[in-house]
Amino acid sequence: MRFLLMLAPRAANLWARRHHPWVMLWPLALAQVTSWGTLYYSFPLLSDPMRVELGWSQSMLSGAITAGLLITGLAAYPVGTLLDRKGGRAIMTLGSTGAGVLLIVWSQVALPWQFYALWMVLGVFLACCLIEPLFAVINQVFGSNARAGLTAATLVTGLSGTIYVPLLGALLQALEWRDALLVMAALNLGLNVPIHWCFVPAKPPGAPSSHPVTRRRGSVVMRRRLRNPVFWGLALWYTSYSLTASSLIFQYVPVLRGEGVREAVILFTFALIGPVQVLARVVIVTVARDLSIARLGAFTSSLAPVAVLLLIFAPHDFFWLCVFASCFATSHGITTILRGTAPAEWLGREHLARTMGAIAFPMMVAMALAPSLTAWAWEASGSSRFMLWMVFAGALMGTCGYWLAVLARRRGRHRN
Repeated sequence: MRFLLMLAPRAANLWARRHHPWVMLWPLALAQVTSWGTLYYSFPLLSDPMRVELGWSQSMLSGAITAGLLITGLAAYPVGTLLDRKGGRAIMTLGSTGAGVLLIVWSQVALPWQFYALWMVLGVFLACCLIEPLFAVINQVFGSNARAGLTAATLVTGLSGTIYVPLLGALLQALEWRDALLVMAALNLGLNVPIHWCFVPAKPPGAPSSHPVTRRRGSVVMRRRLRNPVFWGLALWYTSYSLTASSLIFQYVPVLRGEGVREAVILFTFALIGPVQVLARVVIVTVARDLSIARLGAFTSSLAPVAVLLLIFAPHDFFWLCVFASCFATSHGITTILRGTAPAEWLGREHLARTMGAIAFPMMVAMALAPSLTAWAWEASGSSRFMLWMVFAGALMGTCGYWLAVLARRRGRHRN
């Protein structure tokens, strides 16, 4: 009892400081792990038992998530605009609530049209609770120190697949897939909803108001940014990054299985991607914390096409596949951080959430279409090598987008 009496004031003090940047960050990062684990990484695990029970094809199942992610991209800009005006609490809480409810609905589907309709609505809620709103909230609360907050958050969220893939795999061995969805819904409703409601500030200091003059100012800012080559360079860079990552994540295992690589080697090197991402972010926090965005971007935008070239030319043995996985994961891990920091530092923090939403739109489209496009290219050409060259061309576009942004920014500074 005495211990509880001593603990109560500390708990009360922590609760009073729950909107302090470094207090709110860790619960929000934990909620992201749950969101990505239950709403994204769960899909490949659920598709097999759904296909067996319902008799649907894999392409029919994949089409639903493609439609949902396209809706997420379309919703990204309106959600960013609302987040700029209203803050993130209501939006992120709504996203987790809607996601939890729709996971319950998912557990009851019996017809394809129900599944597609569900994912199209779920796409809107994904735009409210996945990484883009978190990045916007961190930028609002941390301000000029946002890079440290974003790096710390992505250290945790990078483990989403590492934690939830084996966890959900074990859950699906113990339960039917419909019951597993109910457990996933409970995680969103019982964990993420309270975290978002309690720890996301209702409206951070300095956030723009919803006054008509402020709204017009937001439109003026966005029109100016859309005329800025830096914006388009960043959009091309991040869209390419999303396209490359989605393509490799979905096609890595099928390509290597088709070449007869041992299953243990495939699974180990694929699992290596998550921890190396986190390790790369640890390096950013420690020894590379003083490196500029420009230097980090030059490194990571060049590493992505190098990783694809390794997969094309290097022998598909254990050593070289580990090298590929390390290069790809390093590029992926660092670019995720830069995706949250470069728009603020290179374009400005005013009306940042809608700017990030505008950049997220082509990213989500690329993420949604990449698996289908690469599968089509492979099937049409009959060659996985041709498909990988297409992925390489996409990765190279990201390098070009990065240098477009850098050179445009330099020209702008020289004019000023």
